[in-house]
Amino acid sequence: MEKVLEQLYNGELYPFSKFQTVIEEYSENRNKAFQSYSVFIEKLPDDLKKEFQELIDAHIGLIPYEMEQNFIDGFRIGARMMTEVFIPPIDNE
Repeated sequence: MEKVLEQLYNGELYPFSKFQTVIEEYSENRNKAFQSYSVFIEKLPDDLKKEFQELIDAHIGLIPYEMEQNFIDGFRIGARMMTEVFIPPIDNE
């Protein structure tokens, strides 16, 4: 098995493309939100439907930036945790 850094270098590891939320509560709430969205958009007059859809699309377009930052922050925390493993304890009692 190749090392993680080799996989990243060789383009064989794509952390972003492997992202998938498998939490049951997330799926349930996502489905409820989509149903609410569908019900709401049907209540809008036709002239506001397109504008509302553009607004929603703009907000959805921000999600990849948030995911990127969360990945980076999580990776940094993981790296800090690993560096602590190699620091000898101050108190050897």
